[in-house]
Amino acid sequence: MDFEKMKQWMEFAQQMYGGDFWKQVFDEDQKTPFMTNGQSPFPFSQQDQRGKEESSFPSMDIVDTVTEVQFLIYLPGYRKQDVHILSYGDYLVVKGQRFSYFNEQDFRQKEGKYGSFEKKIPLSDHLHGKMGAIFKDGILYITIQKDEGQAKTIVIDD
Repeated sequence: MDFEKMKQWMEFAQQMYGGDFWKQVFDEDQKTPFMTNGQSPFPFSQQDQRGKEESSFPSMDIVDTVTEVQFLIYLPGYRKQDVHILSYGDYLVVKGQRFSYFNEQDFRQKEGKYGSFEKKIPLSDHLHGKMGAIFKDGILYITIQKDEGQAKTIVIDD
C-alpha cells in the first residue's frame, strides 16, 4: 500500500468535505489500536491555536447574495445574552456559553450542548461593510454588506 498516496487522498477528502470528515467516517467505537497510538485518531482534523480540536458546533449556513452575505448560526437552547460576536481582521468570531440547570450525575441521557464554544469564521476580502445581527428562535442571523467599510462592533438586535 502506498501510504503517501493515501495521505494525499485523505488530505484531499478533508479539504473537500471539511474538518469533520474523518470523524463522520470513523465512529468512536470503531477506532483500531493503529489509530490511537498516542496520536490524534483524526490526524487531519483542524486545530485551534491551543492545539484543541475545533468542533463543528454550532452548525452554520452561509447565504451569499449580490449585496450581502448572511451567516445563519444554529444555537438551540441559547439566549441572546449567552452569545457574543467579535470582528477582527479577516475573521468573525462567535462565542457563547450555556449552563445546565441540572447536576451532571442526574442525567440519564445527555445530548444537549452545554459549556462554552467558539466558532472562528474566515471572511473574504469583500466583506468589510456594515454588519448587523439578530437572534431569533435559536438562530443567530449575522449580515455583512459587501461594500467597503471598517465596521468593528456588531450589536445583536431584538
